[in-house]
Amino acid sequence: MSSLGHDPPSVSVIIPVYNDPEGIRTTLESLLEQTYPTNATEIVVVDNGSDDETRSVVRTIAADHPDRIRLETEFDTQGSYAARNTGIRESDGDYLAFIDADVVADSDWLEAAVAATQNHGVDYVGSRVEIERNGETFAGLYNELTGFPVERYIERNEFAPTCALVVARDVISDVGEFDAELVSGGDTEFGQRVAAAGYDLHYEPTARVIHPARTSLRSLLEKYVRIGRGIAQRQQKYPERYETLSLWNPLTYVPPHPLRFHRNFGDEWDDLSYTDKLGLYGVGSLRRLASAAGRLATHLESDSSSSADDLGRTDERAT
Repeated sequence: MSSLGHDPPSVSVIIPVYNDPEGIRTTLESLLEQTYPTNATEIVVVDNGSDDETRSVVRTIAADHPDRIRLETEFDTQGSYAARNTGIRESDGDYLAFIDADVVADSDWLEAAVAATQNHGVDYVGSRVEIERNGETFAGLYNELTGFPVERYIERNEFAPTCALVVARDVISDVGEFDAELVSGGDTEFGQRVAAAGYDLHYEPTARVIHPARTSLRSLLEKYVRIGRGIAQRQQKYPERYETLSLWNPLTYVPPHPLRFHRNFGDEWDDLSYTDKLGLYGVGSLRRLASAAGRLATHLESDSSSSADDLGRTDERAT
């Protein structure tokens, strides 16, 4: 702790969770092994309306560590960003460390991330996120190889994912909380808001967490449908900030360019078998369609809602 001195800043670790008892158990176990001083750390789990044993698991673990873990709830709004916002309001730390249920943090994750804020004079730190190796399915292999290129996210897109992010509370006091209405991409919108306010975003490779791989094609495609919905929502809410390919452009739906597709996988592409390359290309093609489907569904729902609102206003004028 030499880089943090004898009086390290207080940290609130915030974990949103929904129907994931084993995931939250795994994450809490890794957080209880952190090298960061326990007297400067609190762990706040925010349950988002689970209807299984998730809250029971948290209460059992918290009973053994009452001074370190507590359970809060967010029942009004379904969504991880609403849960994170509740965690922000119900915590006290100078720094907020966001991590997802099912993510395993290295024992020095917090120490490395908070030390980076002090050593580099920054208030927003993205972590190194490695995907748990699982190449048994093409979906798992795709997830493992594409993963979370957090350094690239920060350099090109001005955000780090909330599965492992440390932010000074003063930053949130300045720019505001997460947009709880977004089903996906709230970390993108928040990070870009932070950057626009003049804060430096830092990637810290020594602050590492392990994220489980999505091994089923269905779960992977559901993720990209949700991402597509988030893209559409950001377009609708912040049209001056977000532009993407039109849904009526045929290029939105065609498969990736076969001669450029390999760029997503770096040097590891050359070591793959021909079968794996074909499988990954198939997954990549479906991923594009899933994202487009999410965007299209959100736009259609928005158009339908607008039409209903217009009809309601017409009825009001008629009466």
